[in-house]
Amino acid sequence: MATQEVRTKQMRWIDVTNAKDLNSPEIKYLKQNFQVHPINLQDCISTCQRPKLDIYPDHLFLVLLYPLYNRTTGVITPAEIDFIINREYIISVHDNKLPIFVNFFNHLKKTKHQQEKNEFLSNNVIIILYEILNKLIMHCFPMLDHISLDIHRAEKRIFQGREKELVEKILASRRNIVNFRKIMQAHKNIMKKLEQANREIKFFDQNKADVYFNSLIEKVKDIWDNLEGFKESIEALHDTNESLISFRLNQIMKTFTSISVVIFFLTLVATIFGIGATNTPFTRLPLGFWFIIILEVAIAWLILRFFKKRRWLE
Repeated sequence: MATQEVRTKQMRWIDVTNAKDLNSPEIKYLKQNFQVHPINLQDCISTCQRPKLDIYPDHLFLVLLYPLYNRTTGVITPAEIDFIINREYIISVHDNKLPIFVNFFNHLKKTKHQQEKNEFLSNNVIIILYEILNKLIMHCFPMLDHISLDIHRAEKRIFQGREKELVEKILASRRNIVNFRKIMQAHKNIMKKLEQANREIKFFDQNKADVYFNSLIEKVKDIWDNLEGFKESIEALHDTNESLISFRLNQIMKTFTSISVVIFFLTLVATIFGIGATNTPFTRLPLGFWFIIILEVAIAWLILRFFKKRRWLE
C-alpha cells in the first residue's frame, strides 16, 4: 500500500500516492480511518481539470494543480495534488510527479531531528499546509526563469535571418505560457476562498492564517504578473516574426514577378522573329541572330531600369 505517514504528538501528515480506483488499498484506508466524503474520494482518483475547495464541518477538501516541466518534450503539463485537512491531520493524495513535494515529505520522514518535525507539525495545521503550498509555489519560479530565457534567446535571434527556425520555438514557448496560465489562473481565488472560509468556520488560528495566506496570495500574484508579461512578449515576438517572414516572402515574390515580366517580353520578341514572315528584320542578315540577341538584352535592361526607377525592386 502506497501510504506513508509522518507524525508528532500533535499532528499527522498522511501521504497517499498512486491510488488508482475506489477499490485500491489506499482509498480503502482513507475510507476506513477518516471521514472523507465519497465524492472527494472519487476526486482523489480522477483527474480534475480545475482547482477547488470543498468545506465540511470537520475538514476541508482542497484540489490544486501545479505546473510540471517535462525535460524530454519541453512541455509544461499539470500535476494534481489533493489535500484533506483537519485540525489534527493533513492528508495528501497525488501521483508522485512533483519532486519538490516528494522530497519534502521524505525529508521529514527520514530526519532524526524531532525538533524539525515539531516545527512543521505543530499544534496548528496551518504551518505545515503553508510550508507545503509555499514549496510548491516556489517550485514554479525556475520554470518562469526558463520561459524568460527562451523568450530572450528568441528576441536576440529574430533579426538574424532565422525566422523560419524560430517559428517552432516561439510556438512551443507560447504553448507553455498558455498551459502555465491555465494551471495557475485559479490559485489566487482558491487562496482567498481558503482565507474567507477560515474566518467563517475558525478552522485555523485567524491571525496566523491571515499572514500565511496573504504571503501565498502575493507569491501567486507575482507568478501571474510574470505570466501576463510573458504572454504579451511572446505574442509581440510571434507577430514580429510573422511580419518578417511575410516581408521576405514578398521580396521573393517581387523578384520572381520581375523575372517573369522580363522573360515574357523576351519570349514575345523571340516569337515575333520566329514567325518567319516575309521582310522580317534581321532574319536574312549574316549577323541577324546576334542582332536579335542584342535587341533582347537591350529590352531586358530597359525593363529592369524601369523597375528600378519606379523602386519596384526595393
